[in-house]
Amino acid sequence: MPEHVRAAFLQNPKRALAECGVRVQEVPQLSSARGAGGMCDGLSLAGPRTVLYAATPDSRREHFTLAHEYAHLLVDADDDALGWLADQAEPGAEQERMCDEIASALLIPDAELAAVIGAGPITGQHLIELFTRTQASQIVCAIALAGRLTCAGAVVLTARATQTVVHATRVGPLPIYPTRDQPLPTGHPLRFLRPGAQICRESFWATPWGDRETFYLNAAATAVRTYSVIAVTDLWGAERLHLPASTAAPDARPSEQFSCRCGYAGRVTGWPCDDCGQLFCPRCKNCDCTRRASLTERCTQCTVHVARTNLIGGVCSNCR
Repeated sequence: MPEHVRAAFLQNPKRALAECGVRVQEVPQLSSARGAGGMCDGLSLAGPRTVLYAATPDSRREHFTLAHEYAHLLVDADDDALGWLADQAEPGAEQERMCDEIASALLIPDAELAAVIGAGPITGQHLIELFTRTQASQIVCAIALAGRLTCAGAVVLTARATQTVVHATRVGPLPIYPTRDQPLPTGHPLRFLRPGAQICRESFWATPWGDRETFYLNAAATAVRTYSVIAVTDLWGAERLHLPASTAAPDARPSEQFSCRCGYAGRVTGWPCDDCGQLFCPRCKNCDCTRRASLTERCTQCTVHVARTNLIGGVCSNCR
């Protein structure tokens, strides 16, 4: 799309598409979501270069629908894009994500995005500011911000009334991530974020079946929604101390059931005595060497250690 047409798209998408040779036609029946995760009320026909859409006049949603469907026309005409999609595990979902990103690029100029984010990193408040400064929908703003996320994570919108995810744009591989219409996990900080408040802290995300992963969270809230960024890296310095994950080798010390004259009985783990080869008692701290020594005494004549019961007047039976 030429730059002057792209600039015109921000003011009047239908006129801009007409200048690109695309026919735009309103079809009220197109009110259901596209398959493979599509979110807009429209349909594109590559052959006649036509975009069909369900009108929501002069709304941000309608602008996104037109931009998204135009993106489908661009992708369908790009052999490289089609080849890449054919190699993906879920080509339909990947194409929808690709068209979402193209639509966000059409609706949010790079200069506007840079003016909001500055040096970064992106925050939940940036999403609110971007929505205020542009004519893009909140979902488009989330998609655009996700493109500036510098690690794996997601940009997430949630509805405060229902405590559910409205939209989540995922970045990078994540074992657990928010999905549309998913309830906020029990105890999640977003459940307690009040309108006008912001938070930045270590947090988590969890699946309904109990899997859980740690994330760092930066979020802001209005009366209607929360706007958040979750990331696997602490982009905001939320936590001052980051302890590395434990990499300790498995305990190689022997472990066995043990009983001692002091009365201790149970499992003991530790290195044995070099002399007697027995483990040390965790209660009295003695091995067999110490225990045996406590039962003997040195003969005053031959200086040999013998059992105390063998001594009479300090002299062993061999010396008497």
